[in-house]
Amino acid sequence: MTKGTLLQNASYLAGDGLTPTRGDILIKDGKIAGLGEGLNPEAGLDLVDASHYLVTPGFVNTHSHAAMSLLRGYGGDQNLKTWLTEYIWPVEAKLTDEDVYWGTLVSLVEMLAAGVTVIADMYDHMDAVAQACLDAGIRANLSRGMIGFNDDDRHSLKENDALYDRWHNAEGGRIKVWYGPHATNTCSPDYLAEVAAHAQNRATGIHIHVSETKEEFDELQEKYGQTPVALAQAAGLFKGPCLIAHGVWLTEEDKAILAANDVGLAHNPASNMKLASGACPVADLRQAGVKVGIGTDGASSNNAQSVLRDAQLAALMQKLTRLDPTLVSAQEALTMATIEGAQALHWDEEIGSIAVGKAADLVCFDTDKPWWIPNHEPAATLIYAAHSDDVDRVYAAGQLVYHQGDWPRLDTERIFYEGCSRAKKLLQG
Repeated sequence: MTKGTLLQNASYLAGDGLTPTRGDILIKDGKIAGLGEGLNPEAGLDLVDASHYLVTPGFVNTHSHAAMSLLRGYGGDQNLKTWLTEYIWPVEAKLTDEDVYWGTLVSLVEMLAAGVTVIADMYDHMDAVAQACLDAGIRANLSRGMIGFNDDDRHSLKENDALYDRWHNAEGGRIKVWYGPHATNTCSPDYLAEVAAHAQNRATGIHIHVSETKEEFDELQEKYGQTPVALAQAAGLFKGPCLIAHGVWLTEEDKAILAANDVGLAHNPASNMKLASGACPVADLRQAGVKVGIGTDGASSNNAQSVLRDAQLAALMQKLTRLDPTLVSAQEALTMATIEGAQALHWDEEIGSIAVGKAADLVCFDTDKPWWIPNHEPAATLIYAAHSDDVDRVYAAGQLVYHQGDWPRLDTERIFYEGCSRAKKLLQG
């Protein structure tokens, strides 16, 4: 076993500012132990010639339903309500622990190859998701998705309690557990308040869909006289760490509430466009001080699981919808995909940037490609030109989890077989 890894003579994006820098990166005990030129290649280190690499922090996927890889391409080209009620929920009711385990691994294989080292995942059968994340080596924030109107006996809430007890801070803190009330329109205010109390009692956070569609936005105002954000605040969801997914339909007051309560937001541009939900006001939110991360959502509503691709879309979407090319620069989009995503998850002290003492979650892009030539501004090249296929190496917690089409920890042949056979059985059964 090596004492660590030394990436030699790399170009890398240093610190929270993602500053282009040249030098070596020393990885020891899962952390970045040294940065700079000419670090000592001590005996026992795995030496890597990184002269053709651009090294970035690992990408943070702030909103996913990884096991939905089994439903990739199913129920497409519908609005959210039709897609969920007529296609997704009926099939998801058939899922087993084994289905979710293998479906999650299919997504994790894809995500790791695209440089994703952190996911915030909400779904059912979450012990299976946790085990898949453990096996793949990825860092994870996990929540049991709870539809309050179907949880009269509180079985879902009890499962989230148990998930917390079994998995929170597992693997040296690599796995975190939050609470996952599905959405403000699928849970009553009383149910949301009950979930908030469980999260607060355990000093943990909440991950919830909020204001994804105009229909949801209008429905809650008519029913409760409040916007989804105001309802979530009144229920106590913002008293501790909270991440809202989507946030497409927001008032000025909503934006101020999110900023004042340090609520993170997971922006899912591909999913929002495919489901025609609308365009999240990302530029306004960030200007107000809201930490905005990038999410891929599930493989049935995206259909790719690449944070880089969604970061590219996030930059372009804001420019087009607001007719302003200055909104969400390449640097800002890359920030959202890394350190700002970590901040939205309240995990930025450990992850999200390349700095001594932080976790060695790193992505090595092979820059020996024509679309990298010339590379005047690395952020612009990454966001507007690079492909996920340019990823050559990925380290998560200092471990090599992907290298040139190989996943050292995973049996991808078995994973792909299980993914295909289980998807076929689900849709034919």
